[in-house]
Amino acid sequence: MLSDTDFAVLNAIYLKKMATGDTIAEVTGLAADLVATRLEAAADAAQVLLMPTGAMLLEDGTSAVLATYRDTYAAVRTEPAVQHWYENFETINSRFIAQVSEWQTTDGDERIERKLLQTAERLTRDLAALLPRIPRYAQYIARFNKGMERVDQGQREYVCKPTIDSVHNIWFEFHEDILAVLGRPRDTT
Repeated sequence: MLSDTDFAVLNAIYLKKMATGDTIAEVTGLAADLVATRLEAAADAAQVLLMPTGAMLLEDGTSAVLATYRDTYAAVRTEPAVQHWYENFETINSRFIAQVSEWQTTDGDERIERKLLQTAERLTRDLAALLPRIPRYAQYIARFNKGMERVDQGQREYVCKPTIDSVHNIWFEFHEDILAVLGRPRDTT
């Protein structure tokens, strides 16, 4: 099983599919030099491939991340309160996805944007209920708050631009994360 630090670094790559050291530091809250050290160790262990454009998980790295999810969250997966939390999240998730689609098809209608951000804000409040079981989710709350603050300051690309830490990207990564915690596959229907 990975250490908390190694899991944070490799999980950031798992969720983003490819990430630079700076991006990993930003999304995990870890120091950039610590991330660089752990990436080098992971490369030496054949868990990641380091490229000029970022790091990508190799098969051993993906296996280590998934094993850590399985071992760390085995008890969480069976808690009825967490299952109930996730069922409520699915309702909010459907609403958020519809709002993102509507925002995109209306060229960023400000009324839709406000609703979308209110939904993200609701998720940050709901996430607080999971913090006793999954303390690292505090980082998602911080990332959502930072993204929403940037949108409020007029940086509207932080609503859903795919190449930055936008609210939509954070939401997508969180969804992948909670599915891995619960050991559930993504519903692709």
